[in-house]
Amino acid sequence: MFRLLRRIGQYAFCLMFVGIGLVALVVFDRDDERWWVSPAFVGVGVVLMVVFFLFNRWSDRRDAILRHGVDGRGLVTEVKPTAQWDSNDVRYFRLTMTVEVPGRAPYPATARQPYHRTRWDRIRPGIVVPVRVHPRDPSRVMVATDMLNNPSLRREPS
Repeated sequence: MFRLLRRIGQYAFCLMFVGIGLVALVVFDRDDERWWVSPAFVGVGVVLMVVFFLFNRWSDRRDAILRHGVDGRGLVTEVKPTAQWDSNDVRYFRLTMTVEVPGRAPYPATARQPYHRTRWDRIRPGIVVPVRVHPRDPSRVMVATDMLNNPSLRREPS
């Protein structure tokens, strides 16, 4: 329910920009020096709508793997830090691993996972991590732990 309310709020925020742009279209003539306000507000509203849509889609896909994914384990074969950080203490790593899921042969896969600075020394080839695999697309794999390496098999809070 909270998720639905959050999305309604996101899109209402976008529609507010579009509405301000439409009001500005009525207020300012094309001859007025401030005529650009209308397309600027409409453009910002549309861009924000697209950003919120893409973010929500990404979030839904991730939650689908957490809810319906198949439990397995991944033997990490390579670890590379990425340029993405959540804060000064949380950095994303790209883990290349051999995934083992019941009923399937082991196969290679990659996943991005954030880790806190206190755990960076533990992220190395040879460790085994719990993973969740999409039931229909085995290439979609996620590490089923949080940034402190605690198992996280439930849906993440919104």
